[in-house]
Amino acid sequence: MKKLTLNPIILILCFIGILSLAGCGQSTPAAPTKAASPPSQNNDAKYPITISNYDSNENPTSYTYKKAPQRVAIVHPGATELLLELGLEDRILSTIPPYGAPLERIADRYSKLKIMKAKYLPSQEELLEMQPDMIIGWAHNFRSSELGDVKSWQERGAGTFVMQSTLTKIEPTLDTVVYSFIADMGTIFGIQEKTTLYIQNLKDRVAKVQAATKDIPQRKTVIVLQDHFNGTFSVYDSHYLISSMIDLAGGKNLCQGITSFVGAEKVLAYDPDFIIYVSHDRNEDAKDLTDEEALKALHEISALQSMRAIQKGNIINLPFFTVNNGGIRTVDAIEKIFHALYPEQYQ
Repeated sequence: MKKLTLNPIILILCFIGILSLAGCGQSTPAAPTKAASPPSQNNDAKYPITISNYDSNENPTSYTYKKAPQRVAIVHPGATELLLELGLEDRILSTIPPYGAPLERIADRYSKLKIMKAKYLPSQEELLEMQPDMIIGWAHNFRSSELGDVKSWQERGAGTFVMQSTLTKIEPTLDTVVYSFIADMGTIFGIQEKTTLYIQNLKDRVAKVQAATKDIPQRKTVIVLQDHFNGTFSVYDSHYLISSMIDLAGGKNLCQGITSFVGAEKVLAYDPDFIIYVSHDRNEDAKDLTDEEALKALHEISALQSMRAIQKGNIINLPFFTVNNGGIRTVDAIEKIFHALYPEQYQ
């Protein structure tokens, strides 16, 4: 998905390394739940609807929507992309810029949205002025020191929604992170039929990849590398969704323990067949590196030149926003990984 005088995007990278009141509702106690609410099988939304979600400490909570939200403030661009994909741009009150470039198919609509004054995290005062009836963001956004806690917003009549991809206490899989997020949006906005079909399409695409890789005798090994441009790196481990994505694509993530902000010697301890490079343009936040630019960037890190994957050019370029999107880019990325690892199997 999905966190000081540093560039805001660097702060986000560091985090990954380690009210129109018309739509008001009410908070209710929630029983612990591992997965989000399942999608309805029809398109006839019936309100009120109670959705199970989380607070900033990842404790289960819930909120009852008396009608579909009309004024949604979004502080995770992965949620913005999903709502645009589902045709809900008229519900977006304000959002933040994407972490890089938006997807081409929704870029024009993204550019027409109102962008918050603060580039990556608005103040509580700015949000209060907006009067949203729903706020979507990272789990940590709902601390009292940031946007304000979940309970206070619910008492003001604004539903809060923590994107599942930003949670650290659940197993990050497509079911628990991506499909559950899409399903919840379908339920909240009364478009369950649309989101059910959307999820099924994603599942069908993943099933084709799995069918093509099920008889591969030996899986290609992978590490997921991010450069912090100061001599330190992060290697994404099994606690991140990208690790499950690698598995679905037929690969094997060599990093199983937390490996954040380490020197080159720690990275060199791995000898993967491929490197997934978590790239972003350090000079232009709104731009993604091309595959050629990503390969060049890795070749310029002299301390890593002995790595077999770099020498062979076995680099899979995935922009930061794609790796940490938690939404509509996920299956695209799985297919790209699969294609790179097993081009002979790709159809």
